[in-house]
Amino acid sequence: MNREELTYRQSTSAVIFDKLGRILIVQKNSYKGNEWSIPGGGIEEDETPETTIIRELYEELGSNKFEIVKVASNTDRYEWPDELINEKIANNKAVFRGQEITQFLIKFLGEDEDLKPEIEEIRLIKWVFPKELSSYLIFPNQMQKMEVLLDEFEIKQK
Repeated sequence: MNREELTYRQSTSAVIFDKLGRILIVQKNSYKGNEWSIPGGGIEEDETPETTIIRELYEELGSNKFEIVKVASNTDRYEWPDELINEKIANNKAVFRGQEITQFLIKFLGEDEDLKPEIEEIRLIKWVFPKELSSYLIFPNQMQKMEVLLDEFEIKQK
């Protein structure tokens, strides 16, 4: 199958902030001990990005105390490596060339104890201040993309 014939998996992600100005990061079970990201997930058939992000946050974090503040003007699109595409083909799974992510700024309206991470998918969650993100967002280009998002969402990093 030719990569150019494949489409992008439609997904969502959320920069979630609390009343102290901290941002929620997650460590998925598939990650190594020093790898973190922001929560989100795939858009299912007949869903809008807005309904998806609220559903995903409820599934991953066990709370519905979230409010959408803003949607980013641009989606984050990236290509998956050939190995991942070939693995999905070999396992008869849905095959995409990469992912296109609608990104949201979300306000957390609850208390820390309202968050109950889904243990099947999420190993740890952590609140960090924006200036601390670079210590956790270590995937290639992850922090650079976050800086663009934070600028658009008018979140100070210092």
